Amino acid sequence: MEKNREKWLVLNQTPELGVVGIKRLWDHFGSIEKIWSADEGDFSRVEGLSEKVMRSILENRNKISVNASEVQLGDTKVVNFDDETYPKNLLNIYDPPSILYHRGNLLPQDIKAIAIVGTRRASAYGLNIAKRLASELAGMGITIVSGMALGIDSAAHVGALEASGRTIAVLGCGVDIIYPPSNKKLMQEIINHGAVISEFPPGTEPENWRFPQRNRIISGLSMGVIVIEGHYNSGAMITAKLALDQGREVFAVPGNIEMEQSKGPHWLIKQGAKLVETVTDVLEELNIVVPKKMTNDPSTSLGTSQSPITNEGRDYSNLSYEENKIVAVLSMEPKYIDNIAIESGLSIPQVSSLLLMLEMKNIIRQLPGKMFVLS
Repeated sequence: MEKNREKWLVLNQTPELGVVGIKRLWDHFGSIEKIWSADEGDFSRVEGLSEKVMRSILENRNKISVNASEVQLGDTKVVNFDDETYPKNLLNIYDPPSILYHRGNLLPQDIKAIAIVGTRRASAYGLNIAKRLASELAGMGITIVSGMALGIDSAAHVGALEASGRTIAVLGCGVDIIYPPSNKKLMQEIINHGAVISEFPPGTEPENWRFPQRNRIISGLSMGVIVIEGHYNSGAMITAKLALDQGREVFAVPGNIEMEQSKGPHWLIKQGAKLVETVTDVLEELNIVVPKKMTNDPSTSLGTSQSPITNEGRDYSNLSYEENKIVAVLSMEPKYIDNIAIESGLSIPQVSSLLLMLEMKNIIRQLPGKMFVLS
């Protein structure tokens, strides 16, 4: 109700209380009405609530004014602990936000969610894996959660959308702020096929400290977190560590040992994170059983989604001898056309023509600077 929503907003602004304090009140009283009507004796029985915080609640409960724009702004919605649409997974963490602002829709099926996170400076390999994993999982009815940053996050959202699946973006700013600006179109697609959410009120500009704080929401919404590329101290690693604290499963995709961004996932694997080669690795660890035909493409079975995240096993039988020579020297790491010619033993004019044919067959992709990778 609107009246209760205003009470939540007031409670959220109470000095000294914080999200942990609000969660303690919620766990003790069970409703905003009881919190609002509680007296000093009632508050004294709340475990972990100091007298200073209790005084702050009593003194400020009826003094703080709430701007109406914080309750509703255009298509922005607000959910609190006592709303049915508040994400159940998130409610179970130590420090959930008492208020979530969102655009789009939060659905009960989002309880089956997996986060995919990684570096902004992703390799072509990392981007391809993120997109592919997200697409396969989303096609099985699993909601993909990420942070809408450039790189791995964006690739994960795109993969889910291309599979006509659901995806949720957790922002480190208000949900009315497009950040990064280049993701304007992607943000609208996420709103149309999932939700963009934040604990920060509309109008809140992005600041560096907000992003690590929002990472607990990314992991909290999910059953598990998949890390694809990231340095030791990256945001992706922060999310992985928060996931462990929250009792979530942590997965890591191995990368090139010579690449700096592989160090984070490799460290996680050494610490016991589940190594991911296929979506099956994720599904088995989480005990998720997906019917073989539970995919948005009726012609695609679960068996197809179980193929390894490598280029092995792809069917290139319809390619010519020369085309196969090109494919044999390519991978998901960009390679310059001159190097392709040297390694394949073909002339540059031949390679140029063959690359064009392979691109038309959707076998390879051209990147800026005459660089090529397998699709």
